[in-house]
Amino acid sequence: MERKVNKLEHCHVEVEVVVDKETWKKAQDKAFEKASKDVTVKGFRKGHAPLNLVKEKVDMMKVMDEAINSLLPNIYSTILKEENIRPYARPEVNVTKISDTELEIKFTLVTAPEIELGQYKGLSIGKEEVKVTDEDIASELLKLQQQNAMVVSKEGAAENGDIVIIDFVGEVDGKQFDGGSASNYELELGSHSFVPGFEEQLVGVKANDTKDINIKFPENYVENLKGKDAVFHVTVHEVKTKQLPELDDAFVKTLNMSGVNTLQDLRNQRRAQLTMEKERSAKGAFINKVIDEVAKNSKIDIPDEIYNSQVEAMKEDASHRMAQSGLTLEQYLSIVGQSEEQYTESLKTQARKDVTGYFILDAIGQKEEITIEEADLEFEYAKMAEQYKMSIDDVKKALAPQLDSFKNSVRMSRIEDLLYKEND
Repeated sequence: MERKVNKLEHCHVEVEVVVDKETWKKAQDKAFEKASKDVTVKGFRKGHAPLNLVKEKVDMMKVMDEAINSLLPNIYSTILKEENIRPYARPEVNVTKISDTELEIKFTLVTAPEIELGQYKGLSIGKEEVKVTDEDIASELLKLQQQNAMVVSKEGAAENGDIVIIDFVGEVDGKQFDGGSASNYELELGSHSFVPGFEEQLVGVKANDTKDINIKFPENYVENLKGKDAVFHVTVHEVKTKQLPELDDAFVKTLNMSGVNTLQDLRNQRRAQLTMEKERSAKGAFINKVIDEVAKNSKIDIPDEIYNSQVEAMKEDASHRMAQSGLTLEQYLSIVGQSEEQYTESLKTQARKDVTGYFILDAIGQKEEITIEEADLEFEYAKMAEQYKMSIDDVKKALAPQLDSFKNSVRMSRIEDLLYKEND
């Protein structure tokens, strides 16, 4: 197999391949044999008809396509290995010459982006000072009380935070609409789970009350309802309220938290956890600012194919999450008030930021010779085993299918640690 490699601008490489005649003939023969297995020629048993009659029944264009496709994976992998090319997007493949005796193919590959790093150490960005206040702790403890609250019936008027059990029937222009009715629905007032104005008008109702609620659907609502006036006929069956447990040592014991037995233990545990979370968030924000600053001072050439590939991956991931929530793309766009063009543009903006950040980190890692060895992985396995209360062997088994991704994630984390240490 003859090859000619041409380096193009903007991180592209063109590889022209001339497939040797013997290899090309064998691929055609194999493809023809596969296609002719199901050919029936009148007067002959299947597989025993003369070759010239079989050829009349076989689509030779399909045979050629089959032969080419059988060769492409091996040719492509050979190019990557022998030419030491690391592709970053799907290659463009064109057949430039084809006949019974000749096959020439041109591959256009997207290679590693070219980055000329600017300053990435000694930058004055401004690290956020992390503080956990007594108010933060009180808020955390209140959440725990609310999560463990008892719900009891209430005789008085409903307030924000109370739960009402209701039937409702919604109408637009005097007609009921799909999804606008329910029976024995539990609604927490102040949860903002209904359209604006609905929950607010239920504050003050009591058990056995009936009430008409008038609202206007938002302009970014579903297509058939957005911007329309509606009335909901509501019947209140019951009002419930949350009864919070006393915040004391006895309550703490019911939580069954390892190493936490008293209220002071709980406060200490929450303070440590909040501090860690805030430090992680502050570090992430700081790293993003550092990367943005490095990007401004660097020369970066990233092919559009890489950005486009990231956009497609983001779209696929978003579509999967929408489907899990029972939404189509059209419904989601209607809710958030975006056109498909605006949605795609927002993904492109995010993809450009994500991809640029990734390759800047990668370039810094290469310059600093940051690699991940087996000892580094063993350390991470042990940390995860402790965190998730698993054996190290079970952690390894769980990560085995995505080991390369995990290893790269550890490397990126090491690079971020360096940036955090070397900048202020």
